[in-house]
Amino acid sequence: MRKFVYRKIVLLVTFAALTLSAANVINAQVAEPTPKPAAPSTIFRDSDGKLISNNEFVDIRMANFHYKDQTLTKILDDGTIEFRLQKIPQEGMTAPNFTAKDINGEPINFRDLKGKVVVLNFWFIGCPACIAETPKLNQLAENFADVDDVVFIALTYEPTGKVKHYLSREKFNYRVAGDAQPALDMFVFSGYPKNIVIGRDGKIVYWRSPIHAWDKFESVIKTELLKTE
Repeated sequence: MRKFVYRKIVLLVTFAALTLSAANVINAQVAEPTPKPAAPSTIFRDSDGKLISNNEFVDIRMANFHYKDQTLTKILDDGTIEFRLQKIPQEGMTAPNFTAKDINGEPINFRDLKGKVVVLNFWFIGCPACIAETPKLNQLAENFADVDDVVFIALTYEPTGKVKHYLSREKFNYRVAGDAQPALDMFVFSGYPKNIVIGRDGKIVYWRSPIHAWDKFESVIKTELLKTE
């Protein structure tokens, strides 16, 4: 009888141990997987070391897309990847004294605009990127419609007659000048579109190609309007 009881106890203990072991295996199988380490964060800085958005990083990097990319990349101690852009060479330069005629035959003379903030757009009808950004350029110009100290001018090399025909069915809130190749040549640039802001002092403060950071574009205009010559 004692042997029978002893054997029963042994069997029960063994069964319990096996059950616990199986439970541990099951728990191990259904346990949450070990989380992967977080991907390193990325930050962007302009040439002055100021933090900028990803959209502004793209805009600055593509401002002269025919130039060799000289962006500096650095991995910080915490693993953060830092991109630092080089200065846009045109910014800080004095804008050329260009002249043109708008599609109504009225002269545009940059000398007469000194003391104002001048927003330029270089475009042409067959440029998909130019046409795609026009609605936002229209909105930008509308935002400053009641401000006398800023002018919006669009220059294209295309014939004035062709431009007038195009604008008879398409809206463009800038003052548009056709046959403006001589004026365009004075800026020495490559690729369309081009968006430029010239401050009251006649210096270029903003030089971009297609725009992604529209908030930055508008803030530059507002900042320049607050300045005096």
